[in-house]
Amino acid sequence: MLNWLIKHKEAVFLGLFCLVFFCIYAHFNLLTIKPSGAVDNPKFSSPDETANYFWIRQFAAGQPLYYFEELNSVGNNLIHPRSVNVIDGKNAPGSFLGLIFIYGSLAKIFSLGIVPYLTPFFSALGVFFFYLLLEKIFQSRPIAVISASLLAFSPAWFYYSCRGMYHNVFFASLLIIGLYFLWKVLANRSCNNFQFLPLRGISQRGTISPPTEDLPKGDNFSANLSVNNYASDEGGSLREGQINSKFKIQNSKFFFYLLSGLLVGFALLTRTSEIVWVALTVLLILILNFKKIYWSCLIVFLAAGFVPFVVLFYYNQILYGAFVSAGYRAINDVFASGGLASAGVLFQILITPFGIDPRSILVNGFSYLYQLFPIWSSLALIGAFLFAILPSAIIKLNYKKRFVYLTYCFLAAVYLLIFYGSWSITDRIDQQTLSLGTSYLRYWLPIYVISLPFIAVLFWHIAKLLIPHTFNSRQLLRVLISAGFITLLAMPTFNLVYCQTDESLFLLKNLVETRDKSALINNLIGPDDVVIVYKQADKIFFPERKKIITDLVVPADYAAVKNLVQIRNVYYYTYAPASTVAFISRRDFEPLGMALTAGQKVFGTDWLYKIVIRNL
Repeated sequence: MLNWLIKHKEAVFLGLFCLVFFCIYAHFNLLTIKPSGAVDNPKFSSPDETANYFWIRQFAAGQPLYYFEELNSVGNNLIHPRSVNVIDGKNAPGSFLGLIFIYGSLAKIFSLGIVPYLTPFFSALGVFFFYLLLEKIFQSRPIAVISASLLAFSPAWFYYSCRGMYHNVFFASLLIIGLYFLWKVLANRSCNNFQFLPLRGISQRGTISPPTEDLPKGDNFSANLSVNNYASDEGGSLREGQINSKFKIQNSKFFFYLLSGLLVGFALLTRTSEIVWVALTVLLILILNFKKIYWSCLIVFLAAGFVPFVVLFYYNQILYGAFVSAGYRAINDVFASGGLASAGVLFQILITPFGIDPRSILVNGFSYLYQLFPIWSSLALIGAFLFAILPSAIIKLNYKKRFVYLTYCFLAAVYLLIFYGSWSITDRIDQQTLSLGTSYLRYWLPIYVISLPFIAVLFWHIAKLLIPHTFNSRQLLRVLISAGFITLLAMPTFNLVYCQTDESLFLLKNLVETRDKSALINNLIGPDDVVIVYKQADKIFFPERKKIITDLVVPADYAAVKNLVQIRNVYYYTYAPASTVAFISRRDFEPLGMALTAGQKVFGTDWLYKIVIRNL
């Protein structure tokens, strides 16, 4: 036992390290989902989190992933929160469905109480498998350990692990684990031939020859296989034990291909928009290990990866009326305009669903890949430079492997910058403020993750430079120096993520204000009343109150509001001062015979106005 612990000391350390961070992540998730005094509907700080939890609870309870709002027939389909879309009269999820399916299924089995722990669990698991994956890729335990340690508290990963109703960390964790098992099953093979597995070793005369080239000399399975495993006995039959030995090997490989395919498939089910760069990542791994592929197992991998999409297609048809669809309006608009009929439409869906705006790409990329985290970004750039130029004798990494990894990182970053960088995101009221809660941070999470080995290379080689080979206990001293660097980087990072900005994690404790506002509003308006809210306020009302409107854009929307005013009480909820509200009333409502009147203070700067019909 002691020898095993010593041999696997890095994995043991990472396991304990991940356990600590699981507890930290879970603590912040519990502050939101199970705060003191909260009831069945916890309040989140974003509409995506609110909607995801609502749909998870629906799925766990066996309810459909849609609901009908009867007033949308006269309300021009305006009545829904931001993260819910109206499709053919149904209010349906406005995001990807994977998190809802998987978390909802687990909540159905273990109860809804497990939900706060799921993202922390998968996040910690992702950190551990990130170590295993990098150790397989680079054959360097120090680089793998440092990279995984950095991942646990890297700003984007830490922040969204603590806000578990986003699907980005869950997606990344599933992908990391899936890629590890794929790399593992390929790396454990040194065969120079690639044949269809069930037919391997069968000679033309119908006997089975010993396929010993399938396994490297040091493979774990080699002890169970000898050259004579498949020699026939005098009666022409094969020894049962020897057959079982071979099939155990085959079954283990089938299992890892199957598991890898399922994990990658469920990752894409969670964030289907990432399919292009994920598919290219898998393709790159297969190309690099082309001669090691079991082709029958590859079919199993592809089939397993397709299984989650069968579920997706089924629910897409129910919710959105098409097998290939999505909850995002921008993507649905592309489908509506041209379907999949042309290469141009397919290019737009897969590469530029939000168009191409070079200036926005550069500004957003600089803001969220450098300006928000200058220390991390500077270290990654320096580390990438060293990663590229250091001689193989020093860095102990094959130059070809380094070139491939650098090229992969560059292409993945460029693709993600083009895909998301042109999008004008309005998560905040003050759009110009750099924020931890802005969507760019989570959309570009993969870029942050794949850059961590560069920082690890920098830390480890500084430690090696400071502690030369002539020192006794040099390995321990290098580990301590690297740990010191990690600690120095962790301190400002925790300060930023926890308390430095107005969207840091300490604000999760202050969601009590949102709950107080919700309780006050319930005393001011009836359950069947309609409320027009500013976009960031829908989390106050939903899901207790589903009759909310967040967007009034075109004249037809205001005409629909007039139709609603004639049959229900309609209110206008805003933080704007009275003078601005009076201007809005004159500009937008009075030309159609309506007016904003009878303002009531709700909480702080938030006021509630009733919309009435005024005779012209």
